[in-house]
Amino acid sequence: MFEANYTTNHILVTEFTMKPSTNISSSHGPSGRLPIELLSEIFLLCVDDSVDARNTIHIPLLLSNICSQWRAAAIANPKLWARLFIELSGNASAADIALVSTWLARSAACPLTVYVFWEEAPFADTHAVLEKLMDHSERWRTMFFYLPYRAFKSFNRIRKRLPMLTDLSLGTDDDVVPGGLNMFEIAPSLRSLECVNFSPTVLRFPWSQLQDMPLLSGNIVDCLEVLARGTSLTKMSVVFVEGGPAVPGSPNTIYPYVCHKHLTCLTIMTPPWNESVELAALFPHLTLPHLETLTICNVNSTFGDAFTQFLARLPTLKTLHLRKTALPDDQLVEGLKHLSSLTSLIVLSAAPPSRLVALNGADTQPELTVTRYLLEALTRNFFSNDAMDGMLLPRLQKLELTVSATAARELDTFVDMLQSRLRDDDGLARLEHVRVRPSVHLNDEFVIRLVELRDLGLDVQVESTDAEARI
Repeated sequence: MFEANYTTNHILVTEFTMKPSTNISSSHGPSGRLPIELLSEIFLLCVDDSVDARNTIHIPLLLSNICSQWRAAAIANPKLWARLFIELSGNASAADIALVSTWLARSAACPLTVYVFWEEAPFADTHAVLEKLMDHSERWRTMFFYLPYRAFKSFNRIRKRLPMLTDLSLGTDDDVVPGGLNMFEIAPSLRSLECVNFSPTVLRFPWSQLQDMPLLSGNIVDCLEVLARGTSLTKMSVVFVEGGPAVPGSPNTIYPYVCHKHLTCLTIMTPPWNESVELAALFPHLTLPHLETLTICNVNSTFGDAFTQFLARLPTLKTLHLRKTALPDDQLVEGLKHLSSLTSLIVLSAAPPSRLVALNGADTQPELTVTRYLLEALTRNFFSNDAMDGMLLPRLQKLELTVSATAARELDTFVDMLQSRLRDDDGLARLEHVRVRPSVHLNDEFVIRLVELRDLGLDVQVESTDAEARI
């Protein structure tokens, strides 16, 4: 960090004191006599979409310090200066203030994308850099603030001054107490909201216009309340840092019931330090009639029978992605019976790398989900007079599965299942793509028989457990 700051400050000071070259050939620099307008556009290709110090500070400064023509071209393009990544310390340095002031001036009237991190003490109620940024809040478009919570109170002066703000991310390491802060309540263009390490329900936002919530930290009540308020949300990802009471016989009024008619994509996760958050109480209180993608990751608590009924209330679901879950095979099969619209099924529940074993060894991590029972349930019935009789997932086109030692011993069952889904029967989709992600070393016969299915038109990918190229 010291080296990066030193380099940035050194270049910044050098830039302010640099004099245009008097040498004619030097003034045109390595670009020769390219028009400044063209050179300026080329400079935009030198940075990528990442909002970090390299792309928002180091590269723009470097481009403006090669020669006088490059300097003129760089300064003439406000888009090059409309993004900024900055890390604050407790005491505002002259270099930080000068840097922010320079970017704000050179970006002219361009919408701003700014990432601000203040994680280094001492902390205060505000910061000179934040005050500079707030002077230009009318140009905020994509803003990320990770600050001590007390500093957010100084944002009150931006209320009603956020006409261009579309994407907002707020985060803190502090414990947050609801205080009714309303500085973001009026932001007519705001569509995406992210809250890191605290629930968004403690602040006031224009809930009805939000469409995307990339990250929500909270519990079951927070999730349901956000869905109830954000009636236009289409995408939401929730990290459940805690669940809620799951006492038998508890009244349903503990949680509100939500039927959300616009949500199409939902991700449910738990943090790495607590994978056993109890979420069974969520599912009976939630109906998502237009959900198309459901991802559940890192949830090692039981789902409960209500999960099956929850799946039954997802008539438009196209993608189900389960990763590191404690969902038993029989419960998954029961749920799949209700998902006739599903086109993509991903079940990844590999054992940790430290527990990987060879096929001829003991399986120390029994696979809960991808078992013979699941494979047989996914196999189409050749002997039924009705092509749709007893067949799960009639529209399935993409399948991605973990293969543990237990599943790897079911080679014939595995291949039979895949072959059964290559038929072109009326009313049934043909399986097009298969990816196998083994948690054990697969023997040659297993791999060969999978690869042979390519001759039948199936796109087969087999990942390796030892960082080799995919087959």
